[in-house]
Amino acid sequence: MKLENGLFFVLDAGEDKYIFTKRKEAIAKIKEVVKNGGGQETKLLAIDCQNDKWAITQVPWQEIAFELIKEEK
Repeated sequence: MKLENGLFFVLDAGEDKYIFTKRKEAIAKIKEVVKNGGGQETKLLAIDCQNDKWAITQVPWQEIAFELIKEEK
């Protein structure tokens, strides 16, 4: 996997973990996980490795919900 902007996402869906280079793809996978009965412990982490010091942040559910609502149009 090649990173274009030094940012990638890890979807932690309990027993399963997924890696994405695009946030939109990770959010689409969250939707799939929830539709299949999972999602209770799901979290999306953004990993920024642009600099020497890597930063890991959890994407807030508010932002994920907003993206899912925009998708419904």
